[in-house]
Parts: sequence; structure tokens; C-alpha cells
Amino acid sequence: MRVLVTGAGGFVGSWLVPALVADGHAVTAAGQEGHAFPAERAGAEWVGMDITSAGSVAAAVERAAPEAVFHLAGQASVGDSFKDPLGTWDVNATGTLRIAGALPKGARLLLVSSAEAYGSVPEAEQPIREDRPLRPCNPYAASKAAAEMAALQAGESGGIEVVVARSFNHTGPGQDARFALASFARQLAVIRAGGAEPVLRVGNLSARRDLLDVRDVVRAYATLARAGAPGGVYNVCSGAARSMREAVDELVELSGTRARVEVDPERVRPIDVPLLLGDSARLRGLGWTPGIPFRQTLADLLEWHAARLEPSARAAA
Repeated sequence: MRVLVTGAGGFVGSWLVPALVADGHAVTAAGQEGHAFPAERAGAEWVGMDITSAGSVAAAVERAAPEAVFHLAGQASVGDSFKDPLGTWDVNATGTLRIAGALPKGARLLLVSSAEAYGSVPEAEQPIREDRPLRPCNPYAASKAAAEMAALQAGESGGIEVVVARSFNHTGPGQDARFALASFARQLAVIRAGGAEPVLRVGNLSARRDLLDVRDVVRAYATLARAGAPGGVYNVCSGAARSMREAVDELVELSGTRARVEVDPERVRPIDVPLLLGDSARLRGLGWTPGIPFRQTLADLLEWHAARLEPSARAAA
């Protein structure tokens, strides 16, 4: 099958592209200039694409002539969305509209959305099912909710098949240190290498999250692109929640550093949802189940960052 992956140079894309190539698909990987090498190394064709430009999006779609699109491109940081809500909206919401409008009739679009769109749900009403009304409480979440509406409307009137993957938190090797667990892993890798004092700086650790390994997420996306119902929305989650404190304690143990944990006010979000726990029954009904233990995920994340420390990082906090 001819497949287009947007945002192919990002965290999830770096795992999804080689997985699709290995499954025998003809993959066109689209993303920002400078990210081509990993995709080409995986056996995909690379095309530069600016999601904020309708002309650039149309050119990438025309070149790929896709039967299916995995739309990963987006501004993925909640923290950054507070700094630039308009830019976040243009990339995530309007960018999705540009992709949907450029697709040929009959194409299938897997839109990667976010469980952040549910907003703050009372604990007694969790785990969250897909029919829960969306109540986004940060700019990133609002832009993702809008992206869903744009894509589903295009599916109703534009002759394309749209499936929405409403993803909960995920992590693993390759994740950028702008994100919480990856930041903690990198800090601990630097501490273990002797480049910083044994103090791990964190944000709010009371929040509880439904966490998956990125490699399980990639398998979920492949399942949804193949078997998801047109117009369907699917939670991509484990169905279990753990506190960020638990995850941090396990990372510190894995690192062997005995680092002291300190809250850094700069790392605390203006709004942080206390609990985000999903119901994955709809996705599991398609035959998917998570397979990677969370401890392995954390260990692989830590070692990935340790292997990529620059010499300067070993000597600086």
C-alpha cells in the first residue's frame, strides 16, 4: 500500500516509518527539512513539507499519491502551546484541515489526536471512554479537539475515510528531552556520567497518567489504519495509570544515581490535569494489546539518552 507519514522526523514517526517499511508498504515520509536521513535510511522516500503551507502540503500529497495517511505532524508540547497558542492552532488544527483537503477521494486518514482534549475529568468518571465530551483546558488540547472536528467533517463530506487515534501519554527511546520523562532520563544520564550534581529537577509529580511505550503506540496506529471504522475514534492507552512520582522513583533506581528529587517551579504547568486514565476496550477489540513492560520502557529511555550524551553534557549540569 502507498502510505504517507507526516511528521515523520519526530518521535513517533522515527519508529512508525521503519515499521511500515518492514510491513512491505511503499512509504513517503514527510516532514521538516533536515530530518530526511533517518527516514531514507529506513527505506522510505523523503519529501520536505511545511504543514503551515497549503501549497507545500498539496505538493507532498501529490508526490506520495497515498492510499493511507498517518498524520503525526504537530506541535506536541503543552508547555509550548501556552507560549504560542496561535502557532499551535495553525499547526495542529488548520494543518489537519490542509492535509484532509489535499487528499484524493477514497484515501484513509489516521489522525493522531490527544487525550488532553478530554480535559479534567472527575476521578469517579474514569477510565475515560471515547464518547466522553471534550473539555480541553490548554491551547494544545483545544487545537487537537479542533483537528478532530476538521478531519471528521472532511470524512463526512470530502470522500475520505477518517479514523481518529486519541492518544494518551507515551514515551520511550528517542523522545525529546522537552517532555517530562525524557527530561528526567537525560538529567539522570548526565548525573550518572559525572556531569552534574545528583539532583533531579522535576515539575508536578502528583499527576497520574496512562503511559504507553512508543513501540506499542506504533502497533496501535498500524492496527487502526488497517481495521479502524471510518469515522471511528479510539483511545490509544494502556488502561492503567501511575503517578509521575512512581515513574521518577523507578528511573532514579534504574540509573543507580540515588539522585535527590527537587521541584523546579519553572517545570510546573499553569494547569495540570490530576488524572488521565483511558478505557482501551475499543482498540483492544481490534486485536491490539500493549506488550512492553513499563520498566523496560524507562530503562530503554534512560539508556537511549545516555548513549547520546555529548562530551560537553558530561561536564555540565
